[in-house]
This record gives sequence, C-alpha cells and structure tokens, in this order.
Amino acid sequence: MYEWFFHPSRLGAKCLSGWRSITTNSQAENRPFRVLSIQGPRGAMPTSPRSEIAMSSSMFEFTIPALSRGLHVLLSYLDVIENEIAGGRLDEAVVFKTRLVPDMFSLGQQFQTACDNAKNGPARLTGRKAPSFADNEMTAIDFRARVERTCEYVHTFTPAHFEGSEGRIIDQSFRRASYAMTGGDYLRAVLLPNFYFHITMAHAILRHMNVRIGKLDYFGDLPKTEIKADQPGDCSVPKGQPMRLLTAAEASAWIAAHDLPEDPDTHDPKSFYFQFAPQPMDVDLRDVICSLMEDFGPFTGGLLRVTDWIWDEEYESDPTIPYREAQGEARPLLELPGFLFGKDGVKEAADLLALVIEHRWTGRFYFDSLAATLQLCEGDRVDVYSADAEIEERVRYRLIESGANFTLP
Repeated sequence: MYEWFFHPSRLGAKCLSGWRSITTNSQAENRPFRVLSIQGPRGAMPTSPRSEIAMSSSMFEFTIPALSRGLHVLLSYLDVIENEIAGGRLDEAVVFKTRLVPDMFSLGQQFQTACDNAKNGPARLTGRKAPSFADNEMTAIDFRARVERTCEYVHTFTPAHFEGSEGRIIDQSFRRASYAMTGGDYLRAVLLPNFYFHITMAHAILRHMNVRIGKLDYFGDLPKTEIKADQPGDCSVPKGQPMRLLTAAEASAWIAAHDLPEDPDTHDPKSFYFQFAPQPMDVDLRDVICSLMEDFGPFTGGLLRVTDWIWDEEYESDPTIPYREAQGEARPLLELPGFLFGKDGVKEAADLLALVIEHRWTGRFYFDSLAATLQLCEGDRVDVYSADAEIEERVRYRLIESGANFTLP
C-alpha cells in the first residue's frame, strides 16, 4: 500500500512531500536496505522486490551513466575554477584547500573522493580491480587529469561486466562497517548517494567562495527526450489580450516555429553571450526589467518557459495563480509552464520575469523578435544570448544607470 505524505520538517524553506510505502501490522517493516551479517550463515538470501527488478543491463544503466554524468559535472566545475583563477578572483594555492568547516573535507578532497567512488564502486559491483590514484593533486590541471583518468576507467565497463552484480555480496568493511550488502542495495544506499554527496559538497564550497554556479551546473548535461505535440494548435496570443498560457508541448512548438534552440549554446559563434547578477538590489526589479526590455528593441512579444520551481506549501500557494485566474485558467503550473506574451504584454512579461527571479526559479525567456534569449538561473544570475553585439553595451549602460547592484563579467 502507498500513501501521500506531507512532512512539516523543512530543508531551508521547503516542505517535504511525496509517496511512501506503508505497512499493516501483518506486513514486514519496509526497510531502506538489507543488512547481511558477515559472520552469519551463507545460505540462500531472500530476494527483495528492489533486487528483483535489477538485471545486469539495468545495473549497468543505473550505475555507469550516473557516474559519467557526475564526473563531467566535476570537469565543468574545473572549467569555472580555471576561469576564476585566470581572472584573478581565486587563488589556485588556496582554492583546493578551502573547506566549509574545519572538520570537513577540502575542495580537493571532495574531488578525490568523488573520483574514488566512481572507480571503486563499479569495480566492487563487478569483481574487477580498480586503479589506484595517489592523492597528490595540487593544481586545477592535476585534478582535471584525475577526473579524466577516472572517466576513462568508468567507460571501460560494459553491461556484461555487471552480470549477477545485483546479487553479489559486497563486504562493507572498506567503510568500517561490520556487515555486507547485496550489490543492488549497495548501489542504491551507498555508492550513488555517497558519490552525489561529494559533488554536492564541492558545489557548496565553490558557492561559499562566491563562484557563480547554480543548480543547472550541478545537473550537468541531462538526457533529453523530444516533446512531440499531437496537435499543439494555434500558439498565438488572442487579439486584445496581453498573454496566454501554454503547455510544455505548445511551448516547444512555438520555439521550434521560431527556429530557436531550447537550450542556448554559450559556444555558438553566431551568438554573443554575457551574464549579470540581478540580486540583491535597492531598486524595483520590475522597473529595471521593463527598462531592459527597451534595450532589446521594440517589444513584439515573447515566451517565458518556467523549467524549475518550488514554493513552501506550508505557508504559500503557487504565486502564478493570479495570472492564471486572469486568463480563466484553472490548470496548475505543472500542466501550463509556458507564458506567451503579445506585443501589449510587456508589463506582464516584466512582472513574471521578476517573479521567477525573486522566487529563485529557473526558466528561459525567448523574444519573439529573436533579439535575445534570457536564461534565468535561480535568482543568482541572468544569462543573455544574442546575435546583436551592441546589446551587451546597452544592457551594461542600463544597469549602471539604474544604480542597481548588478555585476557583469
């Protein structure tokens, strides 16, 4: 049986909710993983429902792509670190020794331990011997070499290596535990959580040093599946209306119809890229956004697509509800994450852009005129992609003129 739960405990300002398994008095307790005694009898082990679903190919798919993605996130962090060092904002002699508190690992140790998890974990699951790395890295080049060597080793694994790995008994003494676990339980309860933990700590240390990275950087290059709308219909704003709401499929259709990439490329030679920090500020954010709209040329409309959002369900509701009600729309943000604006919707566009920034959500704004695309990154920064080289100068002047506490690279 399953029930929906709502937990009043909060991480930051976020309440916890979701589906969880419940049991009756006659049912066994639902445990997160099974502990197997090393000294006990080695007879046939009962099979948990979780282990039954894991075949060798599934174990490979659950393990190697996740580790590879995480390692490439570390490489992207090293890109940022090298840029910060080159710009004089970080000291290479200090950065990898930095830690959040004295009794936690340093940034360099977080990189080393994440790499150790990535190479040792699949080796334990498959019975292979992992390479040994000396923990003697000092520079960004050293750490990049370690991550790249780890990537090379991880990519030597094939689904065949994982045959029987879900039931393999993994001795946990390497982490000073006096028990063993099945391979499936080890993967879910130890390997992946521990791997992600050290990447998260590396992320936190970099943020502690005021390095501008966000959740999208932590997610890295996510797998994507094209959204195909059966018949998205007319994706235009009704005459006389400032805006309308779109489904994800309709928003994708609008973007495709304008020949725009859903994910702008910072390395596109035909596009200019820069960023600025919209918070904190002592001026009205909406007024500044309205002014910035003028710098992108005459406003002919645009699309705001919200991609990541959250609010504290204990104290507030969806802040976009007033805009939905004004459109006579009862469907939630999950079903209608697109906001399409007509040429008379500049005020509504500015209001919703400010709302996304203030609530630290993520999203993208595509100008109908194709003048630019804005990437809104959790309230910390706005990335601007444009084919117009003069836009950066106009925006820079506008931000300085506004007196806001903005930063530009």
